[in-house]
Amino acid sequence: MSAYAKLDSPLTEFVARQYDDFQFLLEDLNKERKYLNYGFRRSSQDSYETKQANLCMLVFEAADIKPDSVLVDVGFGSGEQDFLLASKFKFKELIGFNIAESQVRYANERAKTEKLQKKLKFKHGQAEKMEMPAKSADRVMAVECAFYFDRPRFYKEAARVLKKNGLLVLADITFHDSLAFLTRRAPDLARVSHRSANQASWEEYFETVKIQSINREARPGAQETVSMILKWLFRHFKRSQYSAWKTLWNMAVSTQITALGFATGLIHYDLIVLRKR
Repeated sequence: MSAYAKLDSPLTEFVARQYDDFQFLLEDLNKERKYLNYGFRRSSQDSYETKQANLCMLVFEAADIKPDSVLVDVGFGSGEQDFLLASKFKFKELIGFNIAESQVRYANERAKTEKLQKKLKFKHGQAEKMEMPAKSADRVMAVECAFYFDRPRFYKEAARVLKKNGLLVLADITFHDSLAFLTRRAPDLARVSHRSANQASWEEYFETVKIQSINREARPGAQETVSMILKWLFRHFKRSQYSAWKTLWNMAVSTQITALGFATGLIHYDLIVLRKR
């Protein structure tokens, strides 16, 4: 079997190319801590990267990780969050799934360098089709990425790989129900979904343990993301890397819209904890 899975939709392939571009730029800019999230502000003194680490820790703490836990991280980005996890928690094993080949390659190389390859295993594959046996995981985590998934398929697949009473923990972004009409306009917006439709999708497989709004804490980092992207564009843009920089510019635009959505309540950012039925 090829080390790289075949992705099953043009939209998923498009998202994968975006994140290959992001990874290229993170490495080209020599960014030391390669998080890819809006962050969670605990203090006005928090740096940008501290906010990003805070968001990951929020998810990890909600997951109630045990020393014998088998963990799954879907959409792990560069893997930065899982190296943080390994430094802070005891667990048996983590298997990560990601659709961007460059990010999978980077995370595995780093795991080998840090002698964590037996504990952290990163695979190329979709959250909707995890290459894992049924009932083999204690926790599935998704940090700011489920809005890229085919949600009904993802929830079904997460329930398949989780043991009885296993937890699915997400830091997740959806539209307010008043914007439900947008989800009928385009496939990517359908994946974002709106809050009540999203909950209806998971309730077939999971009981809701917790939904906590983190709009207020995430908004500063989202706004800062826009500022940082614009700073990078003005300082480091290279015409020879036009495609990657165009991807980053599009991210700045969508992030500005998201930050405004957080401020107005038209976009929800929630910490969600679900237990398999």
